[in-house]
Amino acid sequence: MVKIGIVGIGKVGATLAFATLMAGLVEEMVLVDTDVRRVEGEALDLLHGTSFTRHTRIRVGNYGDLNNSKIVVITAGVGQKPGESRLDLMERNVRVIKNIVIEIAKYAPNSILLMVTNPVDVLTYVAWKVSGFPFNRVMGSGTVLDTARFRVLIARHCRVSPKSVHAYIIGEHGDSELAVWSKAVIGGVPIKDMCNTCSRKDCSNNALENIFEKTRKAAYEIIERKGATQYAVALAVVDIMKAIIEDEKRVLTVSTLIDTGSKEIFLSLPAVVGSSGVEKVLKLKLSGDEEEALKESMKVISENIEKAERVLKA
Repeated sequence: MVKIGIVGIGKVGATLAFATLMAGLVEEMVLVDTDVRRVEGEALDLLHGTSFTRHTRIRVGNYGDLNNSKIVVITAGVGQKPGESRLDLMERNVRVIKNIVIEIAKYAPNSILLMVTNPVDVLTYVAWKVSGFPFNRVMGSGTVLDTARFRVLIARHCRVSPKSVHAYIIGEHGDSELAVWSKAVIGGVPIKDMCNTCSRKDCSNNALENIFEKTRKAAYEIIERKGATQYAVALAVVDIMKAIIEDEKRVLTVSTLIDTGSKEIFLSLPAVVGSSGVEKVLKLKLSGDEEEALKESMKVISENIEKAERVLKA
């Protein structure tokens, strides 16, 4: 029997519970939140939907009820406000996540921790440090969603299915993330070769840069219009959970432990995800400009991890 826990049943957590139910991935879901009465309502609403899905036990619980969970997903924390960067959230959410992870490690010591709360790279590092779990069992949703957004926008521009686009966003899940154009392909054809033979007047390097900018700013645009992102991120997290539960050995850009030589940090690179968590990180051969951009992204994350460590010690 596959059991998961979701800690934090706000917009993202509740949408994730619904998406998980629709995917038919698990037999049991435990929902944990401080607002018990509201979450009881969410659980009851979800329960009524099980007539149309795989039978799933859905219950509101506490940290003790997370025992024997295969995965515990953390979506709890302070939400991002319009105009606020993910890193602006850091200090407030470090304290929240520290207390949550202590409880998870106590009651679900063999689980895989999947961090969704922003800033996800910094908080995944915090979860790893506080939990004491091996690095392969602690990961963040990272740039899985950014990569999906990127592929959709490329597909729309090139008039193909997103499933035929293979391209990655790596680095920070945030403003310093980068697009790996040098490895982007459509049906095995490098994206820039496609552009060279394209008859569209708007197909140029500027068009490609606009696609990346739309990807990078997507969350800000959604938050500005509706206050929060929830649907696509929930589907991205379900995709990660499916890779773990079904041992798919999928290559996903989750946030995982990277040793920069001077410091251990978490950031997104293509990684093989299976039943034991992160099984292998793939090394991309990047262009010179991409290497420099990745180093800058590492620097941004490293500086903010240092700030998070000061908060942890305070």
